[in-house]
Amino acid sequence: MTLTPLAAPPYGLVITAGVPIRLPADGDLASPWALVLALALLLSLAGQALLTGWFALRVRRLGQQRSRWPEEPAGGWPAAEVVLCLRGADPSLAGALAALAHQRYPGPWRLQLVVDSQADPAWAVAEASLAALEASGQASWQAAQQGPLLGRPQRGSLKGASLRQAFAHLHPATALVALVDADAIVSPDWLADLARACSQPGVGAVSGNRWYQPQAGSLAAQVRAGWNGGALVLMTLLGIPWGGSLAVRRQVIDAGAWSERLISSLCEDTSLVQPLRQLGWRYAFRPELIALDQDDSMALSDLAPWIGRQLLTARLHHPAWPLVALHGGGSALLLLAAAAWLLLGHSTLLAAALALYELGCMGLLLGIEATALRALAKPGDEAIPRPLAPLGRRAWQWLKHLPVTQLIYALAFWHACWDRRVEWRGVTYRVLGHRDPGGPGVEALGWEE
Repeated sequence: MTLTPLAAPPYGLVITAGVPIRLPADGDLASPWALVLALALLLSLAGQALLTGWFALRVRRLGQQRSRWPEEPAGGWPAAEVVLCLRGADPSLAGALAALAHQRYPGPWRLQLVVDSQADPAWAVAEASLAALEASGQASWQAAQQGPLLGRPQRGSLKGASLRQAFAHLHPATALVALVDADAIVSPDWLADLARACSQPGVGAVSGNRWYQPQAGSLAAQVRAGWNGGALVLMTLLGIPWGGSLAVRRQVIDAGAWSERLISSLCEDTSLVQPLRQLGWRYAFRPELIALDQDDSMALSDLAPWIGRQLLTARLHHPAWPLVALHGGGSALLLLAAAAWLLLGHSTLLAAALALYELGCMGLLLGIEATALRALAKPGDEAIPRPLAPLGRRAWQWLKHLPVTQLIYALAFWHACWDRRVEWRGVTYRVLGHRDPGGPGVEALGWEE
C-alpha cells in the first residue's frame, strides 16, 4: 500500500494498493460515480422533502385535534408541579422564572428548583428572582421551593440526580410533573397546554420542542438554528421527547422504572420512552408546546460537541437511534463524497446536483420555519415574534450557512458515535455502551465547581 500526497495539502492523501486510481477528467460528465452521486443527492433531497411534508401535515392535524378538546381536562385541572434543575446561571434564567410566574393555570401548582449548590451562580439569581416575583404579587404558583443538590453519585448525570431528588420531594397532591429548561421562555398558557395534552386517553407524557430564532444572527446561532430545524422534524416523526418542555403523569414517576433509568442515564427525555411503553402509556408531541429560544451566545467551536451530545442521548437511550443514524450518517457521507469528488476532479452534472440539493435544503428550512412559527403564533400572545427578516434575506441566511451546518453536523455525528467521553456543564462523563457493565449510560469522571 502506498500513500500518494495530492497537489494541495488540505486535500490529504489518496490510499492505493499498488494500482493507481484514475480521478475523473475535467468535464467528465459520463463518470459512473458522478452519476451515482448526483442521483443519490436528488433521491436524498426527495426523501427529506417527504419527511418535511409529513411533519407539516402532522403539526397541522395535531392543531386541529387540539381545537376539538374540551377547555378543561376530564376530571378537572390536576395539581401540577414544575421542576427546574440548575447548574450555572443562564442569561435567560430571570426571564424564564418570570415566564413561569405568569402562568395562567386554572389549577393549583407549585415550583421546585434544584440548584447544583448554594455556591452556584444560579442560586443567587434564582433566589432574588423568586423573592422579587412573590413580593410584587406576580407569582401564580401556590408555593416555590429552592434547594441544593444533596448528593453527586458517580454513576449517571447530575441532571438525573437532581431529578431523582426532586421526584422524592414532590407534594403529595401533585398529579402532573412538568420539566422545563432555564433557556426556554414559555408562553403564559404553557402549563395549561401541558395538562390538557397529558390528560388525553392513553397519553403518559407530552413535550414540545425548541425553535431557535437568534436576534443577532451570528454564524454559530444560524448553524444551530439550521441543525435544529432538521432535528425538529426527526424528533417529531420518531417520537423523541424533549426535556426542556415536558410533562409526565405522576403514576409514571411512582412506578419507578424511569427513576431507575435516571440512575445511569445521561439525560431524562430519551430515557423516558421505554418505561412509558412498559406501563402501557404513550408519548405525544404537541406543537403548541414549542418554546422559542433567541440565545445567540454559543461559540462556533462549542457547536459540534453540543450537537454531538444531543445525538448521543438518542444513541444511548432511544429505540429510534438506528433511523437517526441512517439519516445523519447517510447524509453526511453522501455530502462528503460529493464534495471530495468535485475537489479531486470535476463533473458539471454532480456540481449541478449538489447546487440543487443545497437550494432544496434551503427551501425545506423555510418550510420548517413557517410550520414552527405557525405553532408559536398563538392568538393574543404578542410576545411571540414574527420572522426577523424578509423572505429573501432569510432564504439567503439559510443558504449561505448550510455548508457550515452540514460540516458541523458531520463532526457532531462522529462525536456521538465514537467519543467515549462527553462534557456537560463542566462535568466530564465516561460513556458506557450497551456492552459495558451498567450501560448504556454515563459515569462522572470529574467536575468543575
